[in-house]
Amino acid sequence: MGLWLAPLVLAIFAFATADFVVAGILRELAESLGTSESAAGQLVTVYSLVYAVCAPLAAVVTARVPRRTLAAWAVTLFVFGNLVAATAASYEVLLASRVATAMAAAAVTPMCFTAAGTLPPPGQRGRALGLLSGGIMLAQLLGVPIGTWLGGTWGWQAAFWMCVVLGLVVLAGMLALLPPLELPPALTVRQRLAPVTHGPILRGLSAMMLLSAGTMMMMTYIAPITSAAGGISTNGIAALFVAAGFAGLVATQVGGAASDKLGPLRTLLIGAGTLVTAMAGLAGSVLWGATPFWLLVLLVMIMAFAIGMLNPPLAVWLLSRAGTSGNEVMALNASVMYLGTSLGGVLGGLLLALSGPAALPVLAVAELALVLLLVATAGRGAPREQDASAEREAAPRAR
Repeated sequence: MGLWLAPLVLAIFAFATADFVVAGILRELAESLGTSESAAGQLVTVYSLVYAVCAPLAAVVTARVPRRTLAAWAVTLFVFGNLVAATAASYEVLLASRVATAMAAAAVTPMCFTAAGTLPPPGQRGRALGLLSGGIMLAQLLGVPIGTWLGGTWGWQAAFWMCVVLGLVVLAGMLALLPPLELPPALTVRQRLAPVTHGPILRGLSAMMLLSAGTMMMMTYIAPITSAAGGISTNGIAALFVAAGFAGLVATQVGGAASDKLGPLRTLLIGAGTLVTAMAGLAGSVLWGATPFWLLVLLVMIMAFAIGMLNPPLAVWLLSRAGTSGNEVMALNASVMYLGTSLGGVLGGLLLALSGPAALPVLAVAELALVLLLVATAGRGAPREQDASAEREAAPRAR
């Protein structure tokens, strides 16, 4: 692994920061634009939905665009979108800017994961993908808090100016450090999407959706869950998030290294089993109702560690099955992750209103049991071969 990985990690960090930073400046943004906080919160929802829809579409449409050219234009759009957001005078303009930045992130992110999963030697790909996944955790630990502080000190626009600067640094880094990347063979759309129809890849993508739904449901409603488990205060919940963030950041590196040494499927089974155990412990703590703070911190850290441990090996495994359609599969992986996140928030809210906080970890355990089943059976069956004649006729060219 070389310096080429640095702008890719920074790109993931910048995209995740731009996505989540709105949550930190929600009140200031709503007051300034004369809208409600609930309406302002839809700026996050729109970003996630546009990303989920555009990622697989962009992967197919831009399949033959040179990778560095794609990166340059998409990151330029990201910078422009945040520049519009920083100078927006109305909610509608800000909403349009979120659509533009989400489209840019959707076009570049799959390429970043494909490069990290194919450029390094096989024994280092898990660690490279772990570093990329760490960029998301780092955004939650540093990017969002810094953006929130800037927005609270100099106005909400400052948070978007920070994203503009981050985008410019990413653009310069990609132009200077990103090596030539091979284009996939000139296959038809049907041939390019053929791996997605394989049972193992479908199970892997389904596992990612269920994993995202279960974990995001728990993280979104961790306040009522821990309050019911042990009467945790607001300061205590903030401490839980910090502890979870650090645990998740470390876990992405552990998950990547373990994937290289133990294999992706074995690492996935270990991580999913650990996560089921942590979720079951949280369910029991809610039923107990007098759980000590230190035990809740431990359970949340184990949960966050298991979550962070799962993403790198799942990406390694999917790429190993994708053949020449790695970019499309990575795009779908990102798409189902965002869809699962949205699904988890909706299900969690309904369950919290109908059955109370104790029901959330119970549902999460059920979802993760399905993840275990999907992962355990995902290795069965060989993927169908790509059209060999098409691959021979269109050898990949370096760009």
